[in-house]
Amino acid sequence: MLEAVFWIVFPIFLATSPWILSGIGTFIYQPKKKQQLLVREQASAQRGDVLSTLSKPLSGKEVKQTQLVLANVVMSPSWIQILIGGILSLFGGEINVFTKMVDWSRREAKQRLREEVEASDFDEVINMRLETTIMTKTKGGKDKTTGVEILAYGTAIKY
Repeated sequence: MLEAVFWIVFPIFLATSPWILSGIGTFIYQPKKKQQLLVREQASAQRGDVLSTLSKPLSGKEVKQTQLVLANVVMSPSWIQILIGGILSLFGGEINVFTKMVDWSRREAKQRLREEVEASDFDEVINMRLETTIMTKTKGGKDKTTGVEILAYGTAIKY
């Protein structure tokens, strides 16, 4: 009897465990990481945002040192997010699960750039830019998006 239960329960467990792990990642781990990012962003905002897309500093001070700084992040959707996105793509329009993932990736890359600048003792970053790369793999002749890389870079300046 016990052996029969094992042969029924074990395959079900093997089939559902990746989805359960994906659910834990989607509904527990990701919100926790997003909350940590928000706290880091708020701490940086209190010190004043050091990122600017301007090509020249507004301060008028003499620039003593410059350096290229960059930060990147690679993120991919969970299986559950891919499933939800696939269903929503049948109807067309914006796919919120992917929009939120890309937004989170951009915010994380910009925050890492802020932290890089603060750690290297520069005053600000000018000409900050974001580059986005879609990562794909080919399977069975079809390209499958596996993630997105966001690269944030700019010119760090010291007065």
